[in-house]
Amino acid sequence: MMTKTAYYMQMAQEAAAQITGSKEQWTAFLTTSARLYKYPFAEQLMIYKQRPEATACAEYDLWNDRMNRYVKRGSKGIALLDMRGEQPKLRYVFDVADTGERKNSRPVQLWKMNAEHEQPIIRALDVAF
Repeated sequence: MMTKTAYYMQMAQEAAAQITGSKEQWTAFLTTSARLYKYPFAEQLMIYKQRPEATACAEYDLWNDRMNRYVKRGSKGIALLDMRGEQPKLRYVFDVADTGERKNSRPVQLWKMNAEHEQPIIRALDVAF
């Protein structure tokens, strides 16, 4: 029987092959990864494979301690591979949709680009690259 870590390592390999299989899959991955820009590629890939509609992910303690939000009972964490130690292990994040507000919860501000900023950004990128 396969361990959980081995299962998710295999999932990561399959996801990498899947997103490069077609333009549509690549575009779908980029849509998800754009919302998760603070995560490294490998973690974006794992989040995409398990929850492509995720918008803002964080570990349980961050939602509870820093954002003063609670993770809803029954929510399934998104497994990420932690390769920093001698052996890979799993850590879990939860999407904002898996959380609920408390009385003094901090607001979750999602990154977005307004239409009026589109052309100035395009011009700045043209100059830079």
